Amino acid sequence: MPETREATAGEVPPTPLIHPAALVPGLGLFAGIAAGSGFLAFASLHAARLGLHLWSTVLALFGIVVVTCRVLFATLPDRVPPLRLAAAALVVSGSGLVLIAVVPEVWSLLVGAVVLAVGSAFLTPAVFAAVFRNVAPSERGSAAATVSVFIDLGLSGGPILLGFVAGANGLSTAFLAAATLALAGAAVLGFRALPGTPAPANPGAA
Repeated sequence: MPETREATAGEVPPTPLIHPAALVPGLGLFAGIAAGSGFLAFASLHAARLGLHLWSTVLALFGIVVVTCRVLFATLPDRVPPLRLAAAALVVSGSGLVLIAVVPEVWSLLVGAVVLAVGSAFLTPAVFAAVFRNVAPSERGSAAATVSVFIDLGLSGGPILLGFVAGANGLSTAFLAAATLALAGAAVLGFRALPGTPAPANPGAA
């Protein structure tokens, strides 16, 4: 691969440890990752209670849809406004989780898993694309690391948070809580994507 970092003249300013341009997109990503990881953690229990003993079908279907969407639509985050794509992905994810929660049937679990997978497939690439549009090339490592922290928090925190909800109120309520989390993330990213909404100040990206 050729060198992609732009040459800089003079002294390069220090790179922030926690990049401000990644905070709001990272919060939206956290919401989607936490909702999706919470579903994956409890999907097998929900499938078994619905009579689908081959519960791995749900996880396999989810994975196949995610990989297929990312291969077929790999350039989409570069061709559309990425924050709007990320917000739409969270709405799609939340819709899938609502279907799973309110319709206790095997078909709704499978369809909901597909819908959730479509949203999950576009969320992460869109958030990274949105962040990289607002940072200088020399700060992309810091920005990517900040976003990755939100991914780790979502992967670990989602099952924990939904586990508490499921323990107190059942799996359906937990999936509804996951849907609420995803839709809240969509609202945050959707507001940031509105015309005229200022992005975090970042002189290095100019």
